[in-house]
Amino acid sequence: MGGDSYIRKILLTLLISAPILISLAAIVFFIVLDTPAGDPGIGPTVEIVIRKGDTIAAAARNLKDSGLINNRQYLVLRYRIQHRLGITKQILAGRYIIDFEVKPSDIIRIITTPGSNLAYSTLTIPPGLTSSKIARRVEEIGLARSSDVEQAIVDMAAEYPVLTNPGGLQGYMFPNTYRIETPIEETPENSKETAKLVVRMMADKFFDTLDEIDSSWVQLTSAQLHEKVILASIVEREYRIREEAPLIAAVFNNRILEGMALQSCATVVYTIEETDAGLPFQDDYSRFDRRIFEQYLEIPSPYNTYYDRGLPPGPISAPSRIALSAAFFPANSDALYFVVKDPAAGTHTFTRYYDEHLDARGIYLSQYIVKD
Repeated sequence: MGGDSYIRKILLTLLISAPILISLAAIVFFIVLDTPAGDPGIGPTVEIVIRKGDTIAAAARNLKDSGLINNRQYLVLRYRIQHRLGITKQILAGRYIIDFEVKPSDIIRIITTPGSNLAYSTLTIPPGLTSSKIARRVEEIGLARSSDVEQAIVDMAAEYPVLTNPGGLQGYMFPNTYRIETPIEETPENSKETAKLVVRMMADKFFDTLDEIDSSWVQLTSAQLHEKVILASIVEREYRIREEAPLIAAVFNNRILEGMALQSCATVVYTIEETDAGLPFQDDYSRFDRRIFEQYLEIPSPYNTYYDRGLPPGPISAPSRIALSAAFFPANSDALYFVVKDPAAGTHTFTRYYDEHLDARGIYLSQYIVKD
């Protein structure tokens, strides 16, 4: 009898103490051991890549090698327990930025939560760039190959209300600063997908901006919209101060109505830099510091508005909000000419008649005449 009583006491003690022991073990496992590697001397953050198909063991090994965790077995076991309990989902492929003072539990949350602590690249596209220059900027920051970006600009035009043209979405991509998820690794497939992502972001932003400028643009045909975007792309390369952009748009509109050639130097530059017709002139153009000589005005190209009348077949740059607004709402002016007034200030003199234009041009050139 005494033996049975002793056993019952032991069992009773175990029954009472087991929950306490389990609780203590849980506290140790989930709280005490959940400490960051935390070495301020290493640096504030580190970039970790988890590829598609990586297991939690592979991810833990990567984290341990990078100094982000003290014990990879602990992270693996904790993840598996939480995953079994339905607390944690599958790990996600991505390029992550993680602080050295982040706890293992937070690391698990980061690598299983969509969009959490991902590495982003900043892409800044200033107004006035051509497709080729935009593509080069994308390649320079390591997002995608320039050839893939240029191809996406052409191929993805079918997804938007854009008139079919060889330039695709050139002119229909809004210049801005974009944050784009950095690809996990540089592969041909990733390059193509990221190129499409970049082009879609810029094109979506363009049409969102059009909605803000004039929501009635949706009533235009693709040909009518194309004409306005072409005009905006030329204005972008011609204006210096924002107040003059609507005046420059008015001048070009008036010239079209009068049947005159636009004679935009910006289109000559585009012809030299971006078209096959301009190839023979590129070396001299660069050698003489991008000065425009008389012979360039005769380059036979539909983009050269000294050679061809009317608008070129497509936009020559990525227009800003200022240039787009000017194209949609040009100034109420009958001017047909403009010439530089103050190159430092970026101002122009606008005139209706050619004689007035010659006088204004003479005044400008007289600044550079050296007198005895």
